Amino acid sequence: MNIPIREIYRSIAEVAYVIAKADKGLSATERIAFNTIIQEELDYNSWVAQSRFELLDEVTQPSLEEAYKDAMIDLKRYKGSLTPELKEKAKRVVKRVAESCCGFSAKEALILVKFERDLNAL
Repeated sequence: MNIPIREIYRSIAEVAYVIAKADKGLSATERIAFNTIIQEELDYNSWVAQSRFELLDEVTQPSLEEAYKDAMIDLKRYKGSLTPELKEKAKRVVKRVAESCCGFSAKEALILVKFERDLNAL
């Protein structure tokens, strides 16, 4: 796996972290859902996203705004490798994480709309 793709996968995990933590914090159910979703979507390379998610959750614990901003900076930096298929995969992962526990909250819906808009602008 090349560096740009690895960084894109890490950014997907960061946005998934933001959406999972947005409403009431990060529950065990959301962690499990993220791991399942990321394995289904990224297959053998899911470890890249899983390690970023765990680092954010267990070590750095950034604010939601900080994590989102960092993810978008990296997605912009590597936009040359961000294919339409990867964009769709990123949207699908984030949406599935948002839906995984009790459907969308208003805050999650706002983040999802913002992410889709920002990603389409790249």
